Amino acid sequence: MLIELFSLGIISDAFKTDNVIISSIIFRTAITTIFILFAIKLLGNKGIGQLTTTELIILLGLGSAIGDPMISEISIPHAFSAVLVVIGMFKLYDYLTMKSKIFNKIITPKPILLVKNGQFLEGALEKAKIAKNEFESHMRLHGTDDLSDIRLSYLEINGQISFIMNRSSF
Repeated sequence: MLIELFSLGIISDAFKTDNVIISSIIFRTAITTIFILFAIKLLGNKGIGQLTTTELIILLGLGSAIGDPMISEISIPHAFSAVLVVIGMFKLYDYLTMKSKIFNKIITPKPILLVKNGQFLEGALEKAKIAKNEFESHMRLHGTDDLSDIRLSYLEINGQISFIMNRSSF
């Protein structure tokens, strides 16, 4: 069986490589990763659940890089080069986020204040792309149906809505 696989060239084809193609993959992966970062940033905080934007992009990038050689003619070394670029870019991203205040300010989204002292802030729900009935659903899940119980509420950077309740509401 193994001899048949060698004679058919299946194993050697899986590890076939070309430096020009690897360079092209590295460049395309870097450009695509940057594009995805800004595309998801444009979408805002809502909808990514408990994943940060960076974690979501890592999962998308790695999933795609690993999935492609499984269903197409991309060789394993080509896929590994894409995976290494994604990992390297996010290690660089983490480093720059920690070391550069300017980079961190540009890349890291800020929480959006939705409610202050029991009142919706004007335009806050629209900015966060949250419908009033969706916000009310989150209120109920946090144990209140009265907006006046809420001192502060934010759409957090992980897509969750947080509530700081009035002391009298406890």
